Amino acid sequence: MSLKHIGKDVKYRPDVLERVTGEAIFIDDIKLPGMLHAQILRPKYAHAKILSIDTVEAEKMLGVYKVITGKEWKKHYGDCIKDMMPMAVDKVRHIGDAVAAVVADTEKHAREALKKIKVEYEPLPVYTNAMEAIKEDACLIHENSDEYFHVSPLYEPIPKTNIAVHYRIKKGDAVKGFKEADVVVEREFNFPLMSSAAIEVHGAIALFRMDNTIEIWTSNVGSFAVREEVANLFDLPISDVRVHVPYIGGCFGYKSDPSLGPLIAYIASFAPGHPIKLKVSRQEDFTSTFLGRGIRTKMKIGAKKNGTFTAMEAKLYLSTGAYADTGSNVLIVATQSASGVYEFPNADVTGYSVYTNTPPVGALRAYGHPEIQFALERLVDIVARKLHMSPIDIRKKNFLSVGKSNVVGETMKKSDGNLYKCIDNVERAIFYKEKPKEDENYYYGRGIAGLIKSPKAPTFAAKGCHIKFNVDGSVSVNMAGADVGQGLFILVRQIAAEALKLPLEKVRVYNEIDTQFSPWEWQTVGSMFTFQGGNAIIKAANKAIEMLKKNAALVLHRDVGVLEYDGNYVYDRSYPDVKVPVSKICRGYITKDGTTIGDVVQVSSDFRLPGAQNPDPETGMGRTGVSYTMGVQGCELRIEKKTGKVIIDNFATSIDIGRVINPSNARGQVVGGVVMGIGETLMEEIKFDKNGKLVNANLLQYKLPTIYDMPGKQTIEFVETHDEIGPFGARGIGEHPMVGVAPAILNAIYDAIGYDFYEIPLTPDKIKAVIDGDTEVR
Repeated sequence: MSLKHIGKDVKYRPDVLERVTGEAIFIDDIKLPGMLHAQILRPKYAHAKILSIDTVEAEKMLGVYKVITGKEWKKHYGDCIKDMMPMAVDKVRHIGDAVAAVVADTEKHAREALKKIKVEYEPLPVYTNAMEAIKEDACLIHENSDEYFHVSPLYEPIPKTNIAVHYRIKKGDAVKGFKEADVVVEREFNFPLMSSAAIEVHGAIALFRMDNTIEIWTSNVGSFAVREEVANLFDLPISDVRVHVPYIGGCFGYKSDPSLGPLIAYIASFAPGHPIKLKVSRQEDFTSTFLGRGIRTKMKIGAKKNGTFTAMEAKLYLSTGAYADTGSNVLIVATQSASGVYEFPNADVTGYSVYTNTPPVGALRAYGHPEIQFALERLVDIVARKLHMSPIDIRKKNFLSVGKSNVVGETMKKSDGNLYKCIDNVERAIFYKEKPKEDENYYYGRGIAGLIKSPKAPTFAAKGCHIKFNVDGSVSVNMAGADVGQGLFILVRQIAAEALKLPLEKVRVYNEIDTQFSPWEWQTVGSMFTFQGGNAIIKAANKAIEMLKKNAALVLHRDVGVLEYDGNYVYDRSYPDVKVPVSKICRGYITKDGTTIGDVVQVSSDFRLPGAQNPDPETGMGRTGVSYTMGVQGCELRIEKKTGKVIIDNFATSIDIGRVINPSNARGQVVGGVVMGIGETLMEEIKFDKNGKLVNANLLQYKLPTIYDMPGKQTIEFVETHDEIGPFGARGIGEHPMVGVAPAILNAIYDAIGYDFYEIPLTPDKIKAVIDGDTEVR
């Protein structure tokens, strides 16, 4: 197929001028008439009963409009598990819970009044990780978790424990598989809690109108999810809640689930007619929204002497935080991804999502995948060493390929991609020459890891697209996808222009999200926009072309079946001179006597993963992924002997992307994902003290990679195996570059110093300690 716009470097993003000139409007730029400001009182304990709240003195403070507590509220919310409330009622469960809110004329007055609120607590035991909270004698964080609404049996808790969700996958006979193995290796790995830490913190504005409708402005990428949660909270028709999403200053996951929306809507219900604005501080952004990761994995692999895997067993423990609604999906995705890019004929995988007294866990770029594949890819290297095989050969031996199945039993198709081409690309980039020998200053190492990811969402998740033809033959495209830096608008423009056979200049993409006008979409998450949204665009474009042909048939007196469309005209295939301009028929056709025939060409369409199913409740298996994107990553690095610092000299990524829509855009996703992965591997970690207080809730102490931590070189090569479902054969790429980074680096570190680490982040002091002979470091 000859394509005009797909696969081309279109660099002029539709939103670029607004972003670089400062014209783009973010939440903090919005000022509305009569607007008041809210500030939130957070608890001084991570787990405690609330005995009393005294707000009398706060209510007397200058500028204060109202002081609000959750005392009267009874209703829970949540998408999969309704275990959250807008404000704490009888107890606090983590250090970022909302205990009280002050609404005042300014932020400063609201903050001053917070200091006057008196709260009496009865402290309770605090658990900051799953291994503590899962113990039989642990104090219950949710005493009645079994009474919450759960969307399906998949999400049900174990009553009278802190286990919020447990999920087991059984494929084949793992016991038999381990008996057949010549080598069995078992280790425990830890992927700690982390933060998305976007440049723009969370913010929201809510207006409770006098007619009992609600209008919300939010920096959340799930506009329709926010609308539905708020409508549910107040027992309103969903149509009575309107949500706007302005420009978003980064997301990486933690703005995808409702966090501030329900809270600010609840606060605004006490001040009808006044817009209430809440912008959290950087510290609150860490403590009161969502964290990511936090999975400890015990994994065992069995293999024959020739390297063929016979069985895998894994137990995953997610420290899900104080509320499990969003973390439940992280746990399930991680469990379903346990076999990575390999076939294990027998597998037994169990995941536990455990309530703890930390901020709740939610999405973080590629959630569930990096955590489990970190354990798997490290263990594969260890098995290879036991068998005296190269890490490349053992991977090739067990790669998923046509006809093989993953841990949930989905059989791979040719269109799922070609891992062998990917590993060949990485081998050429990283292993093409002899590794440098240890010298006076450095150890040298090289490592490799596979990666796989599928779109993860509820089976009903979809994206919608409106296309409206204008009288000059241009089109307006309206979707509800949020651009969080991934270049979504330019991809929409390229796909729409290609599907409609138009020049890019004739395609205008709306960049405003407003649930009153935008087509429905579930959330802009999971690397699904190009895949689902692109198909929605193509479906809508085909509908529009069919309408144009029907209108043309009335004008040209031809059957629709003989007509063709080329972007400018609809014409008779056999007699091309018999034609009518698109501009004359896009709103019907006006005859000489003024009669108008035909229809206005404005269409809608949508797309969801075809055939996606919930897993079988007995075995945990099923068609849960539908489409997979696979690849291989590798790196060569140096370790400075004097400091233990890791220097990445070259990081190589090769992913079978199906079809590259925009090469520069795709490379940008990989470059950014790898850097983010390096940050997770070498420096990022949320830390708590014994009382559950987050001790590095700022960008000075929570270390993120800077330009000085970039790899000396990034090698990126895409493989294009046409995806049978994706738009023009394309698959998602947004989150995938993070998945194999940590194990590739740790495998390279072993290659450099001969020591296995099983948890991250690997800070220089930990590596230096090993270099100096302390082998107890993990």
